[in-house]
Amino acid sequence: MKRLYIIIFGFAIMLSSCEKVIDLNLDKTSPKIVIESFLTDLSTRHTVSVSTTSDFTASNAKIPVSNATVVLTTGSGLVINFTEQSPGNYISPRYRGVPGEKYTLTVTSDGKSYSATSVMPLPVPIQSLEQIEVSFFGEARKVVQVIYKDPKGFVNFYNIRVFVNNIKRGDYYLESDRFNNGNEVKNTIYLDEPDLVPGDLVRVQMLTIDENVYKFLFSITQISGNGGPPTTPANPNSNFNNGALGFFSASTSSEATVTIK
Repeated sequence: MKRLYIIIFGFAIMLSSCEKVIDLNLDKTSPKIVIESFLTDLSTRHTVSVSTTSDFTASNAKIPVSNATVVLTTGSGLVINFTEQSPGNYISPRYRGVPGEKYTLTVTSDGKSYSATSVMPLPVPIQSLEQIEVSFFGEARKVVQVIYKDPKGFVNFYNIRVFVNNIKRGDYYLESDRFNNGNEVKNTIYLDEPDLVPGDLVRVQMLTIDENVYKFLFSITQISGNGGPPTTPANPNSNFNNGALGFFSASTSSEATVTIK
């Protein structure tokens, strides 16, 4: 996540830019609060990360925010309070999100509140996770392919997370069903080095996410160059109000594993 905080810090600087040549005082850039949270349909204790961006010359771009009030409200009126487990990390009681439910996450810090709303999409299960080989410049490379059936008649967005031997690899693998609504999808996942080798255990978690979260994560990939050539930094499409950066995503989850041969 370090790359995300560096990118977000760049957003904070760009907010004050204009056409005139200006002398930026990088050490005194106003900090921005950053909130990140995935709520899923798994019965677990969900987490919310709260931090601020730091000065440009600081050694750590992530500064945890303690003593915040973090509350999740469901569309049916249930209120779930989070408690601080470690500096900047807040955890809920065990709870299973409900597909189709609307959720609002509110974080209050230093007398200011930040809220984001997300509707949990319907689940889309992974049908299978397969190992295939592709050729790069005549050299075979082992990769995995996620196969699933996109539901017809619904607009769906996906965030695929990949773990190799329980270590998360890559940043964001994002998909939409713009060109394959209702079709069977075979999504080949290309990982950065090191390459997959026999014996590696690959676990793929596919999250269905709402459109606002997709737009935010997509903007991150474009600016960082993960989705192609890097683009000019701009304010990300956060779904939080009051100038907060980051995202809150109510997501359904499906997982599959494969051992590389």
